[in-house]
Amino acid sequence: MERSDFRLRTLLLEIDRHLTNVDRQRLCFLIGCEDVPRRLLDIIAKDGSASMTDIWETLFDRRKITVNNVNYLIERLEKIQRLDLAELLKKYCPMPFSLSTTPSTETRSQTTQCITMPDLFYRIDP
Repeated sequence: MERSDFRLRTLLLEIDRHLTNVDRQRLCFLIGCEDVPRRLLDIIAKDGSASMTDIWETLFDRRKITVNNVNYLIERLEKIQRLDLAELLKKYCPMPFSLSTTPSTETRSQTTQCITMPDLFYRIDP
């Protein structure tokens, strides 16, 4: 098992510990039987204190979550109002780009660098 895979699986166990019975039921409802077999979802519905490990494993197997992409799970945690747990996943696997309109310090320095080196590009008018 790779280190990143181990880190994600450890984090999922931590998330499982913080989910309430109601959270588990809501999360299973949002996951749905298209992504996880109904029998696994029914276990959680009948016993809200059951572990989510089989569900996590199924999501891995079906490539709904991977070590590089946990957006599927983040979206569902946000929908059940567990923003704290969604934030843990965001910290584990940050988005590769920012959706903010404010450029990052790195982007600003790159822009400044391009502006201060105008002699690299010349426009040739025909």
